[in-house]
Amino acid sequence: MTRQAQAGLRQRPRASLRAVLAIATAASAALLALSACQAQPKSSAPPPGSISDDRSLGDIMVRFKPPAVNLSEDAGKLLAGIKGPIRYVVKRPMSGGVWLVTAISPSADATIDQAVETLRATPRIETAEPDRVLKPNRNIPTSRDMPQS
Repeated sequence: MTRQAQAGLRQRPRASLRAVLAIATAASAALLALSACQAQPKSSAPPPGSISDDRSLGDIMVRFKPPAVNLSEDAGKLLAGIKGPIRYVVKRPMSGGVWLVTAISPSADATIDQAVETLRATPRIETAEPDRVLKPNRNIPTSRDMPQS
């Protein structure tokens, strides 16, 4: 084989390699352009009746009457059956069979006290108390054992 024949063989793979790289680059650019078009955020309002339309009234500690409620799905089903403008969302179980529940409502007039009264009127609920911070109603006495801070 002559040097010219060898040179011709060497150029062919380079030309096909360049063509493959050009096609791959064009395909990558097309995919990037397509994904960039789909990444645009769509501004839309939440659907009517969605949870984002509601405002939180507060948390309520709820204990159910027997039979015991051990799963949050069961607690959610019991609370979903309560009719009215206030909805209840199970947050988590607490100790002693008590569940922490959040009351939500789209109405600006609804209060946590109305939500608690609605729960207390439900036959399957034993107790319902708002989860509030309790403060002492008198000052702590000062003595040598309890100095003033």
